[in-house]
Order: sequence, then structure tokens, then C-alpha cells
Amino acid sequence: MKPALYSVTVEVAPGSEAAWNRWHEDIHVPEVLRQPGFLRCRKWKDTTHAADGWVRYVCHYELTSLEAVERYVASDAAKHLRAESDKHFGYVTRPSRAVLTEVASFG
Repeated sequence: MKPALYSVTVEVAPGSEAAWNRWHEDIHVPEVLRQPGFLRCRKWKDTTHAADGWVRYVCHYELTSLEAVERYVASDAAKHLRAESDKHFGYVTRPSRAVLTEVASFG
């Protein structure tokens, strides 16, 4: 089985970044990583803001397989985690998601 990457990009409104980061790192990411198939998460901050000044973060969640991603995306846990995110920060975040499969590895 090849590993898979669940990439979540989140744009955060100015003034909400500190509160969102605290919640995201202390609560959300640990909850996601407890789900079956998740191996780790690497969080990145874009050096360029969105055109309207929102800050952009990209989280790369590494999973054991594409099947593990598909199970997670369809799970009640994923629905719950998205609902919690919307409840707490839906008005100050713009998320987008992508599922990537490995084609080749170098280095």
C-alpha cells in the first residue's frame, strides 16, 4: 500500500490567527491524529497572504493509504471534527481539502 496525503489549506482572517492556532494545535490536530490510519501532521504557513490579507496555512496529514483517507473522509468522526471547526471558527476561516497519492519519492 502506498501512503496518502490529506492536504488541508485554511485561510484565517486577520485578528483571528492566534486563537485559531491555539485551538488548531491543542485540540483539533490531536483529535484528527487519533483517527485510524493517521501517521503525522506537518503544518506550514504560507509566506504570502491571500489577496484580502487572510493568512494561509497548509496542513499535510500523512496516512497509511488512500483507503484510510477515504474511510476518514466518510466517517462520523470527520463530520464531527468539521462541525466543531465550523462552530468555533467557521466565520473566520476558509478551508479547502485535497487528497494526494504518492507517484514517486526522491532523496
